[in-house]
Amino acid sequence: MHKGRRVSVVFPAFNEEENVYEAVKDFLLNSVDEVIVVDNSSADRTAELALKAGAQVYKEEQRGYGYACRRALKESSGDIIILSEPDGTFSGRDIEKLLAYIDDFEMVLGTRTTRELIHEGSNMGPFLRWGNWFLAKLIELLYNGPSLSDVGCTMRAIRRDALQRIQGEFTVGKSHFSPEMIIIALKHRIRTIEIPVNYRPRKGISKITGEKRGAFKVGLNMLYLIFTRLW
Repeated sequence: MHKGRRVSVVFPAFNEEENVYEAVKDFLLNSVDEVIVVDNSSADRTAELALKAGAQVYKEEQRGYGYACRRALKESSGDIIILSEPDGTFSGRDIEKLLAYIDDFEMVLGTRTTRELIHEGSNMGPFLRWGNWFLAKLIELLYNGPSLSDVGCTMRAIRRDALQRIQGEFTVGKSHFSPEMIIIALKHRIRTIEIPVNYRPRKGISKITGEKRGAFKVGLNMLYLIFTRLW
């Protein structure tokens, strides 16, 4: 609970048995009322371990990061919804940073590009860091946004009333869902700010940016999305 408002944490999850139990426990802080894990057709014990840790678990049969995120947001019941990852890259302590700004802004985005908060061993080398920065600056310029430096950071908070204004416009089901959410929010003039969050080494292999070729493909999809959403 945050100042009388319920707080939901939502995780999209695909084969995350290595860390999902620890992630749910880490994010079940005093200010968090529920943790929701959307199991995106995992072939391991992701759902079982999430339930054991105290999360509510839902199944999403449409395979894709965006589909899992959209389902997770839909299933949440909080007045404030925090989207994150169960792979160990984000810290539950950073929830308090997001909540500190949510009273003044309708959406608070995390950024993983602050060098001082990029932990050793994390998947944020120069290629990913500058690629995210470049695409974020494009969105900032083309959509009259606030200062942005990371287009793909999952960690973010949004108020329920703001989410309801944009939720019906989500179309992306794959790995470029994050920038779509930002673009739609800016087009609806949702008051947004970006703040630095910790970015740690993940448990397991990234399904999206684990290899440079995959990261480059995601970047091209994001670039295409940024320009096609202008109209």
